Amino acid sequence: MNLSDLLSIAKEAALDAGYLLAEKKNSFKKISSEVGRDIKLELDLETEILIKNHLEKTKINILGEETGLDTLNDDDLTWVIDPLDGTSNYFRDLPACCVSIALIGKDEGHLGVIYDFNEDDLYYASKGNGAFKNDEKISVSNIASKEKASLTTGIPFSKDIEMTQGYIEFLRPWKKVRMFGSAALSCAYVSSGKCDYYHEKGVFLWDFAAGISLVKEAGGSVNFSKIDENRYEVHITNNKL
Repeated sequence: MNLSDLLSIAKEAALDAGYLLAEKKNSFKKISSEVGRDIKLELDLETEILIKNHLEKTKINILGEETGLDTLNDDDLTWVIDPLDGTSNYFRDLPACCVSIALIGKDEGHLGVIYDFNEDDLYYASKGNGAFKNDEKISVSNIASKEKASLTTGIPFSKDIEMTQGYIEFLRPWKKVRMFGSAALSCAYVSSGKCDYYHEKGVFLWDFAAGISLVKEAGGSVNFSKIDENRYEVHITNNKL
């Protein structure tokens, strides 16, 4: 399959998953686990299985937040799925949540799809082909100073007072600071110029994987590094800040 075919499959999977989530958002939401600040619903797993049923036909490895890694071949390519990024928001009927699907290889993004099903906005990109929202080309903002820029982030939990104070100092220069509770949506907002910089420490690959292609193809920059075995620190920007 070529990249265009793979993107079509990912878009179809994201739309079907989003339709399911939208249909059930006013139904009873059964919690499957609640540990610390993290909450998982039975619907997270149901949605991931739906997405995997679409992607398995490609015979490419699949990494899902809920089901882990399915190794289908020894290739470097891997689908990375977050079936519901912003589960806590979804559970409380807050609109900042989405479906996120990416195809990556050796930390390089090949395509990314983010479906904001509450707004019916489909963001997508594939390597070398630009970034789009609902079939209209998008690009990052031109803002080049923090005094005029909007930062989207998540406050890191820490009992270290010095670390907390340091993060507050990091936030101080920005004109606006927003916390949406969805890393994938934050990436989509940077790619479309709604925000200018996304930074967070302690996120997982599936949280931001779709943003790699989306932001780069929109003219932005993506930098991420591991802080432990599974979590990352990310800096996703309009490439001017």
